[in-house]
Amino acid sequence: MFNLSLLDILFIKIVPFFFAIVLHEISHGLIAYAFGDDAAKKAGRFKLYTHFDLWGSLVIPVLLFLAQSPFLIGYAKPVPVDTQKFKDPLVDMAIVAIGGPLCNLLLAAISALILQKNFAIMPLPFQNFCFNFVGVNLCLFFFNLIPIPPLDGSRIVAAILPKTWVEKYYSLEPFGFFIIIALEMFSRQISPLVGRNVSLFYFFIDAPINGLIKMMFS
Repeated sequence: MFNLSLLDILFIKIVPFFFAIVLHEISHGLIAYAFGDDAAKKAGRFKLYTHFDLWGSLVIPVLLFLAQSPFLIGYAKPVPVDTQKFKDPLVDMAIVAIGGPLCNLLLAAISALILQKNFAIMPLPFQNFCFNFVGVNLCLFFFNLIPIPPLDGSRIVAAILPKTWVEKYYSLEPFGFFIIIALEMFSRQISPLVGRNVSLFYFFIDAPINGLIKMMFS
């Protein structure tokens, strides 16, 4: 793995990751714009480079890769959304939220199709690029559907909750990622006790991704 040059690492690992997270964010903005919210457009967030964050889009993913982490995490600058511009803030926000993961699913499907049709003639770096693009987009698709604020799945849940519960549900948002980490650690600890893998990430990410990849490449 470490025989790869820095340019290879950037092209094969980091570039697919960056495009996946940025196009995810742009999809949110485009759908919000379609529903009457022009905050993302005014902020110029329909352009790729405006989402680049030095730490989240480059430094953290590269450091994790060099540390041989089994997964990459990072982030792009999010699009601003003004829910006051929506006719039905909860429902419209749910549609805006699902747009990001659906964009990732579409990108994964397109990349898988390109691989299937052109695998024999594609240079190895491009094969690896496409494989990683499929993987990272599927990870973003399933991870963002976890129904814990501030992930996109929580916006979908909020649209179907009784309105009196929504504020309390969203109050979890500052602690959302800590909750996810705690649930993952707890579920990993109890897996040996119950005799099966009950990891949060296994159920929400690993198992669904493996199933979809088998479907895409079968």
